[in-house]
Order: sequence, then C-alpha cells, then structure tokens
Amino acid sequence: MQLVFLLTMFNIDGMKKNLLLLLFLISVAILNAQIKIPVDIKKTQNTTPKITGEIGARVFDVTVFESPNFQGRSGYFKWVNNKLIAPFPTEHISFKIPDGKIVYIKTSSQEFSSEKVFTKSQADVSLGDVTGIRSDNKTGVLVEFDGISTSIHNNDCKKVFGNITVQVVEVSPTRDSIRSSMPLGPVPGVTGRQVIRNSSDFIPFKFADANSIPEPYYRNYIYDNKTEPVFAYNQGRNGGILPPATGYFIAGENALREGRVKIIVSSDLGSAHKSCDLCVDFSSNIRMKTRVTESVPLNIFYPGTNDVDTTGKKLVFGPYQASGSKDGNGVTATAVTTKQFRAYFKVKFYQ
Repeated sequence: MQLVFLLTMFNIDGMKKNLLLLLFLISVAILNAQIKIPVDIKKTQNTTPKITGEIGARVFDVTVFESPNFQGRSGYFKWVNNKLIAPFPTEHISFKIPDGKIVYIKTSSQEFSSEKVFTKSQADVSLGDVTGIRSDNKTGVLVEFDGISTSIHNNDCKKVFGNITVQVVEVSPTRDSIRSSMPLGPVPGVTGRQVIRNSSDFIPFKFADANSIPEPYYRNYIYDNKTEPVFAYNQGRNGGILPPATGYFIAGENALREGRVKIIVSSDLGSAHKSCDLCVDFSSNIRMKTRVTESVPLNIFYPGTNDVDTTGKKLVFGPYQASGSKDGNGVTATAVTTKQFRAYFKVKFYQ
C-alpha cells in the first residue's frame, strides 16, 4: 500500500512502476532469507574466540628458548584460565632470567609439589610439568664458622672431629609452604678468586678422626666451654677468607623481610679425651650417638625498626651430648666419659 501510494503521488508511468515494484520484492526476499538463519549458528559465529599467541598474561621474568644454548624461537610462559602454559615443550630447553633476580619454578605431580630455584640463566634444562612461576630480588646471607667449644683439659681434648653441614632454606609464600634449599654463590665485594661450591651444602668442619685435625686449626677454632670464644677471623690472601670457613647463600630479599628464611645446622661430632698429661684414661672416641639437626629463623631487622642488621649476629648450636670409653686397660681410667659440644657461627646479611 505504501509503495502504491508513493507511485500515485508522484504520477510515475507504468514502466517505472514495474521497475520499482520489482526492486521492492527483491529487498523483501533478502530480508526473509536473513531472518531464516538459525539463531544457534549465528551465536556460534559471534562468540567463537580467535586463538592467537597473545592470549593470557605473560610471565616476563623468564624468556624461554625452544632449544638449548638460547637457540631457536623464544617466548614466555602465559597464564590462561588460571593455568600456566609453556610456549614450547619443557624438555631440553633454555631460558634467561633478568640480572638481580631469583626465579622459583613450581612443578607438580600427583603426590606433591616442589620448587626449583634458579639464580642465573640456564643453557640446557628440563622442567617437567610447570604449574607456577614467581620471582624475588636477589640478595644473600654470609655464614661464618667460628669454631667449637667443649671441655678441655689439655691439647688431646682439643682433637675434635666429625662434621658439620649448613644449609639455608626458604619457605614459599603460597599456602602449600614449599621449602627450597638455597644455593651457594660468590661473596659480594670480595676480590680475588673464590671457591664456589655447586650445591646447597656448606661444610665448614670435616675431619675423619681425632688424629686428622691439624694443630694450627684446633688451636684457633676449638675453645673451652668455660671461655666465651673470641671471633678473630684469619684473613687469607687478597683479603679473602680461607675456605671452607665461610659460605655465602643466595636468598630472596622479600623472603628475608617476611621471615621465610631459616639456617639449618646438622652436626655429628666426637673428640679425644685425657684428663691430665700423665693419666692413662685416654679415649680417642668420645662422640655423639646420633646426628643432631637444628633450624633457626633468620631475622634481618634491628628490634623495633625496619633497618637491616648487616653487622652480623652470633648463633650457637648445641649443646650436643657425647660419650665414650677409654682406649686400653689403664687402672686409673674411668668407665665412661661424657662431654658436650657447641658450634658457633656468625651471620651477616646483604641488602
């Protein structure tokens, strides 16, 4: 009716009327065809996401290369729907991390989760099923061994032996509280060549038996229980401290500030014993019955302040109980001799 009304108003001749009527019918047919498209098909066409390499939040602390030695394509881990996606299969890859950073890569299995700590770029590594990545600023803890105290009657009693192992661990800030052993590294600011141990175990004291500890060593580092040790440290060449008396552990700055760092000392000690120079009660095997492991949280702040204490704090581990019988059949010998040991350390923090 609208078309006929318009044609009548403008007095258009018959041929033009037919042409316009034909165009009107064609437009109606096109509209009807669009209306008949199924709604579910149109919905699918409009909502299907376009899959690209840029979906998700990228983790910029780790640049991953698909081949060892930083070769091949590079990319980043990405978070997609709360799941960490690797850019390439994680077997025999390489990755770079920024200078001054520690990267913690979490891997998970059906039984447990663990974190691998990386303080430098890796040229060839296999990571497995990566489920989390976090980072922290790199700092560290210098652990200085300052000797052992025991009851001393003469130089025989100074012949302490056994071993002490030191570790520094961090606890993750996540709910699963994963514990990671922190690696040893070079001491900042120390010139000259340093001995770097490729492990997380610092062993400042290790002698097999009472006859293996040299006199110059025990004169400096074995103290009587009645005397508080004086920590005067001998310096090596070029101002460096002779190994293995110190160990510098790399640690996270936030982990130290949040109290998530602990020092763990594990000791198994023994000593010789003779109560006087002419006595025959000598024993070469006074020792602890079992190894003892102790852990102490490290506090880096002066009490009541936010200032970092870098001057060094003294830590004492023990006392450790030890006992043993005499060697030989001397008539003046006591049946069983008991002794105690304490191990001394000094800890310095780096900002």
